[in-house]
Amino acid sequence: MHLQPIGLGIVTPSGNSVIERDYPRLALSEVGFHFTRVFNSEDTAQQLSGMKAQAADAARLLGHVRYMKAIGFACTSGSFLEGLGYDESIVALMEEASGLPCVTTSGSVLTALRALGLRNLAVFSPYEEWLSNRLTAFLESHGVGVSYHAWGFDMDSTEELDRWGPINDWVIPKIPDSADGVFISCTNFTWLKGIKPLEQRLGRAVITSNLATLWNMLHVAGAGGRLSGEVARLADVRPVE
Repeated sequence: MHLQPIGLGIVTPSGNSVIERDYPRLALSEVGFHFTRVFNSEDTAQQLSGMKAQAADAARLLGHVRYMKAIGFACTSGSFLEGLGYDESIVALMEEASGLPCVTTSGSVLTALRALGLRNLAVFSPYEEWLSNRLTAFLESHGVGVSYHAWGFDMDSTEELDRWGPINDWVIPKIPDSADGVFISCTNFTWLKGIKPLEQRLGRAVITSNLATLWNMLHVAGAGGRLSGEVARLADVRPVE
C-alpha cells in the first residue's frame, strides 16, 4: 500500500543536540521531519517560560511547510513548568498560530500514560531539584503517582545525555516493585532504540520524552501506524478517546 507523505514539525530548545538526529534514525515510511528552534541556553524559570511565546511564532513558520500535518513543542520541562493546564495553553497558542493540530511533550507523556494504563511511575530526570519537583507535581496533579524519582542523572548537564550509552543496568536496580512503568524525561536524551530491550528486561512499559512526543504527533496527524512496535510497546497502542 502506498503511503501519502506527511510532514511533522518540531519546535526544539536551542540547546538540544539530540532530537534532530533521533527521529530521522527511525526511518519512518514517508514521514519527513522539519525542525526549528526557540531560545533556551539554561534551565531557569525565566528562560523556560520564555519559550511559550516563541513556540507560537515557530509553529506559524512550520505551518508553511508542504505536507505538514502536526507540530510538536518538544521540550518536557518547558511544557510542565507552570503545572496543571500549562501544556494545554501552549498547544492553544501554537494551533492558533499554525492552523494545525499541535502537541507538547508533557501533554504527550500524559496521553501515553493513559493509553498504557500506567498510574505509578519510576521517574528519571536530568533536571535540578527544583525543576524535578515541578515534574513530580505535574504528574501527580494528573493522578499519576511517582514511587521513585532519580533526578540529576549524576551528570553536569543534559548535553552529556547524547553521549551516554545504554542505561539499562543503571535504571533497573532503582525501580521499585510498586512502579507499573518507567518515565525517562527530557527531549535532549537519545535512546529510542534502547527502549524495547529495557521493557523486555523489566516486563513493564517504558516511556521517554522523545517517544511520547513522536507517537502523539503521528496519531494527531492520522499516521499512528507508521511507528513500529519494534521501538516500544507504546507504538502499538492508540490514544484513549
